[in-house]
Amino acid sequence: MSHIVCFDIGGTFIKYGVFDPKGNLLVKSKMATPTSHEIPDVLNNKVKLLQQDFHISAIGISSCGLVDREKGVILFSNNIKGYSGMKLGEILFSKTQIPVSVENDVKSACLGEMWQGAVKGKRNAVFLTLGTGIGSSIVMDGRIVNGSSGLAGELGHTVIVAGGKPCSCGRKGCLERYASTSAFVQDYKEQKGVAVEDVSGETIMKLVKQGDPVALLVYEQFIHYISMGLTNVIHLLNPEKIIIGGGITEGEGPLLQDINIQLRKEVMDVYGNEDTVIASSLGNDAGLYGACYLALNRMNMKESV
Repeated sequence: MSHIVCFDIGGTFIKYGVFDPKGNLLVKSKMATPTSHEIPDVLNNKVKLLQQDFHISAIGISSCGLVDREKGVILFSNNIKGYSGMKLGEILFSKTQIPVSVENDVKSACLGEMWQGAVKGKRNAVFLTLGTGIGSSIVMDGRIVNGSSGLAGELGHTVIVAGGKPCSCGRKGCLERYASTSAFVQDYKEQKGVAVEDVSGETIMKLVKQGDPVALLVYEQFIHYISMGLTNVIHLLNPEKIIIGGGITEGEGPLLQDINIQLRKEVMDVYGNEDTVIASSLGNDAGLYGACYLALNRMNMKESV
């Protein structure tokens, strides 16, 4: 039986897994992300190791950064130094002689959710990840929206506060600067007014549950800004569902419920009053599933999304 080995390349870890052609994830693990020039060799060595137990017929890669899906090139990445411009697909194929597919990590995660997860059966949806930044991907009429040069869907860099806080993209007032997990943490630290160490979005959510007044204040602002951005998305795109992923959304907590409550106050009544925002069902594995889907599609083993 043919198998597909998939990698999900992030700034800190590279997750990897082996799938069968039906999309069953057979094994998975992760390893630390090496320096950029070492990435092709590390992937090649892992493929060779997995070939001892599996017949690998395709390689799928989900990667951080802006990606030229057709050429398999990393156009830009601020997460891995020296990664921008790497012809990853071409280099890895030259080492393995196995077909390689490369896609942006958020678009891969969206593909995975469309194939095996929360977006399955949906024709119009939006997928977002809340983390250091805000990653996003748009599905219209059952297809990923790529735009003229594959860069469509950067909802995190839409402005929600005119002349607001500086964003890493160079603009001011971006949704990412107010509604990402890193913004949530930074705002908590500023409100706290004292040096705070080892704080994460999950930590603040626990404090919210405990009724901590500073955490509650920051949380209310966080919900406000997320809902402001998502109201714009709903009015612009009219999606069936908005799927949100990221560590802060996992486990029990009021986040998604509170976002939906706020959206019902903000969105025009004609759009309906059902819960629009739901959680990712594949979690951290979504990118691997999407990489597998794309690899299978390149092999003409799946219908195009």
